[in-house]
Amino acid sequence: MSDFRPFYWEHEKQTGAGLSYLVRLSDFVLYDEDGEAEADMYSYSYISLPERKEKPVVFAYNGGPGAASEWVHMGLLGPKIMEIPGYPKVDRPAKYVFTENDSFLLDCCDLVLIDPVGTAYAPLLKKEAAGKYYNTQGDAVSFAKFIVNWLAENDRKDAPVYLLGESYGTIRNVVLADELPEEVNLQGIISIGTSLNVGARGSLLVEPNVRRLGVNAAVCCYHYHPELDEAEFIREAMEFAYSDYACALLLGKRLPEEKREEVLEKLAYYSGMDKELLRRQNLRFDEMDFMTKFCPGEFVSMYDARMALPLKANSETQKQQAGEVEIVAPDEDQEPFISCVGSSVSDCMKKYLDEDLTVPEGRSYADDMMSIGMNWDYTSYEKDTLKLPVDLMKENENLRIMFVNGRYDLSSTFDFMTYYLSQYDLPADRVSVEVLESGHASYIGDGNAAALSDMIRTFILQK
Repeated sequence: MSDFRPFYWEHEKQTGAGLSYLVRLSDFVLYDEDGEAEADMYSYSYISLPERKEKPVVFAYNGGPGAASEWVHMGLLGPKIMEIPGYPKVDRPAKYVFTENDSFLLDCCDLVLIDPVGTAYAPLLKKEAAGKYYNTQGDAVSFAKFIVNWLAENDRKDAPVYLLGESYGTIRNVVLADELPEEVNLQGIISIGTSLNVGARGSLLVEPNVRRLGVNAAVCCYHYHPELDEAEFIREAMEFAYSDYACALLLGKRLPEEKREEVLEKLAYYSGMDKELLRRQNLRFDEMDFMTKFCPGEFVSMYDARMALPLKANSETQKQQAGEVEIVAPDEDQEPFISCVGSSVSDCMKKYLDEDLTVPEGRSYADDMMSIGMNWDYTSYEKDTLKLPVDLMKENENLRIMFVNGRYDLSSTFDFMTYYLSQYDLPADRVSVEVLESGHASYIGDGNAAALSDMIRTFILQK
């Protein structure tokens, strides 16, 4: 694509509350060793006016890997966001309202939404360069270059910097933080739907069923025990998971039959899974078991397990091996959350671009995340992403981290954080953990975007 022309557009706007700001759309071209353009990144910058050079800057992105930033853009951070009345009980596709973001964070920080190489309007200019950018290390290097360049071009070299990533973006958060030069004033990391274990070189030495029983219990309580106190139900389930259940899994056939039946009864109660299935599978069940057998005849969403659709007889699931971690990728048409909400996000992004902004002439909007994600190379990064937050916080005594999870998210579970923080020595006074009544996109749902925005605002304003 030798005729590629970088795009640049900016315009002054005003929020409904009267806050003036500059919105800028621009390309950031990446070059090979010979100085030829080989890839592009695309960004949306929101800068409050009059500009304050010392104001914090949040650099934000989604995950995938292979996703543009449209989810956090349209769901949480943009001047306009999508709201879905009645969520999670919605039609397919979901009816939405695209409205002014009353919690727009521009009062406390400037915002830069970044689309990585190969997504949205950020093309891969040379096919042979794909391997350079579609991996954990190369991706982080490109983001570090972008941030350093943005800070220099905007004369913001001393501004406090915050990284906000969702899902795979939480892995990018820590690897990117490690790649940023020391002169960048990194103050905070905001991780939404944390997935540090995917492709990690280290491992969490615990039975997956033990660690995940908290989220299984949350979903079970929502569907089968709405009359109970959910918090208490989850607490009891996790207490059982780390005591009798963990012991039973370790003992296996050595466990006395009477005790085995007692554990089986409790496991079925807290997980909602069929007792005979649990008996056949030696008290274990995997993610696909839960999604396809928890509600008989229905497929429960990986991304928000409050949602379900009739189970297709020929339902397909793709899997990718990343080290010892198997990534489950259900058919998008079968996945309840994606099929109900995904098109709404895309519609809002298009509406916003058409009515409020503009687009680069002659470019199509790439949205095939799976083609990048299913071929992603997690092995390129030599450090352990599980241990990296510990090292980062030791090296930078000002660095704070906020972990955010949705209670009904089966893909990046809240109980992962419970176990993770019990195993890794992160300074408690610089770490905050938030769990919202939501799914993977924790800002989707009545009041969640405002609630999460308030949490982020408090986090940034904390010194």
